[in-house]
Amino acid sequence: MKSSIAGHRNKKMPRLSAHEMAALMLLGYAPVEIEVENPDMAALRDAGLAQRIDRETGSPEFSITHEGREMLLLLSMLAPLENAAVRPAGPDAP
Repeated sequence: MKSSIAGHRNKKMPRLSAHEMAALMLLGYAPVEIEVENPDMAALRDAGLAQRIDRETGSPEFSITHEGREMLLLLSMLAPLENAAVRPAGPDAP
């Protein structure tokens, strides 16, 4: 897995807050309808990870971009590495 992550290190990936990461994960499932400009969605849009879709009727939607999907993929590859680092060691460890 490290080689997969290493291939993406040369790309400039934006730093995201916890709220922005949660918003990106939400967008990974489906477009989100928003009534007011949400600062987290605006930050994702400015970083190129989300796009705003204006509809003729109803509120605008935000959807994830290709770059946003890449970011989610990188986050999913890093999560197992982080979890492995905090697992207790020893004979009693699960």
